[in-house]
Amino acid sequence: MRKFLSYILMVFLTCNLFGQDIHFSQFGRSFQNLNPALTGSFNGDYRFNGNFRNQWASISEPYRTFSAAIDASHPIIKLPDLKLGLVFINDEAGVGGLKTTTVNSNIGYHIKVDRDSTWIIKTGLLIGFSNRSVDFNKFTYDNQYTGRAFDPNLSNGENFDRNSLTHLNLGTGFGLEHRLSATDKIEIGLSAFNLNNPNLSFANQAANLDIRTSLYALTQFQLAEKLSILPSLLWSRQDKYKEFVIGSEVQYRFEGQSIFSNLYGGLFLRTGDAFIFTTGIDYENWNLGLSYDVNYSELRTASNRRGGLEISLTCIFKKYIPNLRRYKICPNYM
Repeated sequence: MRKFLSYILMVFLTCNLFGQDIHFSQFGRSFQNLNPALTGSFNGDYRFNGNFRNQWASISEPYRTFSAAIDASHPIIKLPDLKLGLVFINDEAGVGGLKTTTVNSNIGYHIKVDRDSTWIIKTGLLIGFSNRSVDFNKFTYDNQYTGRAFDPNLSNGENFDRNSLTHLNLGTGFGLEHRLSATDKIEIGLSAFNLNNPNLSFANQAANLDIRTSLYALTQFQLAEKLSILPSLLWSRQDKYKEFVIGSEVQYRFEGQSIFSNLYGGLFLRTGDAFIFTTGIDYENWNLGLSYDVNYSELRTASNRRGGLEISLTCIFKKYIPNLRRYKICPNYM
């Protein structure tokens, strides 16, 4: 009986693992996690990007995901089209403290199709490692029930093969950007993760992680002098699990002596799951984004329509290039 319960627990953990690829509602502000081809895709020299998500805190132990990334647009002077990036991810899910720690390195290469750079082809490659662990002592077992009460000090009577594993990450991506004007652009992309199908089982059995593919579109169109609209969509699939997010933000540009440059507000729909309300603001070279998922699926009874709070922070650094003025030296005449 105990061995049977152990395998039931393993199956439960494995089923959860299939859906544990990182998940951000603000996919347009989690660049390298969306597509390794977006590495170095910005106007500047270096970019820092952080994302934090706290999901389903009203139901039980929340799912917390944190990502920190840095990338460079032209780290090698002689190879200006080569881009490099590094991503750190920490994810903790559920009562058992299922933890995933990931370090990925991304390599991007961007090709300008025409001289004025209105068309850009982007490619990317992801190589990294993930460590997954679980604390089996946080679960409860039948051996710890005395018949009258539960005693956590009693031995659980279970023998697990291991509580930690490390696996390789492989991914790739492709993107195409078309700039219609100084403010308007269209970008589409396709990315694929878990190309090596790593085995995530804590027992001696196969539980391979399926390939996750994502197709997205990010656009921006100016409506008025101070107003732009930013429609976007994301479609992802991992085995039988699918996700489709569609919506838009509106951007308002400040002028005059305001310390802020842009204000954002938007609404997205994750079909069959939640409405996503977003807002954001630009201050100099910083962007702060906030979002909240309002759950409307069958889970709404338990979640009280509350889903996940998410925060994003992005900063772009530009090297200061001094403007050297050259003057013609006039000769001195006697």
